[in-house]
Parts: sequence; C-alpha cells; structure tokens
Amino acid sequence: MEQLFTFIANHPILVGAFAVVLAALIATEFARLTRRWKELDTTQAILLINRRDPLIVDVSNSTDYANGHILNAEHMPPSRIESGNSQLLKKSDRPVLVYCKNGQVSPQMATRLTKLGFEDVNLLRGGLAQWISDQQPVSRGKQGKPKGAGGKGAGGKRGKKGKKSRTDSSPESQPVESDGKGEGEARQE
Repeated sequence: MEQLFTFIANHPILVGAFAVVLAALIATEFARLTRRWKELDTTQAILLINRRDPLIVDVSNSTDYANGHILNAEHMPPSRIESGNSQLLKKSDRPVLVYCKNGQVSPQMATRLTKLGFEDVNLLRGGLAQWISDQQPVSRGKQGKPKGAGGKGAGGKRGKKGKKSRTDSSPESQPVESDGKGEGEARQE
C-alpha cells in the first residue's frame, strides 16, 4: 500500500488523467444504461421495418438525404424535431427508427424524440454509412411516401415504367422504391 501512495505522489499527472478517463467511462456507461431508446444493428433494423412498420426518420442534412436514404424515410432535420413538429407528434404511437449519415447526430435526436413522448425509439447503429456498408438498398433523390403502394409501401420497387419488382438483398427481402426518373434506383455495392 505504501508503494501505491509513493506512485501517486511521484506521478500526479498520470494518476489525474487516469481518474478523468475512469470518470468519463463510468458516466458514459451510466448514460447508456439509463437512456430510453434502443440501438439496433442493420439486421435488427430490417426486422423492425419488415415486422412493425416504424416511422423512419432521417435527420441528415438535405444534401445527404438527397444522395441516399432508406426507403420511405422521412427527412426531418434536427431543427424540425427540436421545435416539436406537430405532424411528427401525431405519430408518437408508432415505433421510430432514427438515423443520420454516420450516427453522430441521431443519438441526440433519439433522446429528443423520447422527451417528446415517443415510447419506442430505435437508433440505427452506424447510420446510413453502416447500412450501405452492409449492402442494403437506398433510395435516391427527394421523394415522399409511395403513392398507391397499398399502405406500408411494401409493394416493391417501381421502375421507369411503373412496374413492380423486388430487390432481394438479405434473407428477408427489403423493398426499394424509385421516383420513376432513374434517380431512385437501388444501390447494391
């Protein structure tokens, strides 16, 4: 025990840095355990989309959203969530899948959604970058919900002639939608 006190006395900066890192680790783990939203990997997110029809919220900037987003994702920049968007609040009973380009902004927005009263908030771990890395399809361009697709939009991809087809990218196929102008084609890497 005497050696420990001698070490602390001889290395105060090292011991101080260790204490700061330890405190940060404890605070991070405490925050992770007490948050009210769940973090899902790509496979879990696909299961959520296919089984529970969540509200998919993309909190990326407009350019990133136009470059690619998950099918049927609603573009909602952080400022619209922060202001308590009334259209969004009407859907508080649905499960939510929130993501951004690389998972940096979405945790704060997931926390904000829980504070707004959403009960079932889920975050896509790694954001759209991980989704693409896992070779999942994305839609391109600015588009809204599919028209005439019969509710959940699970009718498949609409090509240039408006015909439906399905893109299988996993054991449980994931629908992809085009805007009909060639910009919404599925991206398979």
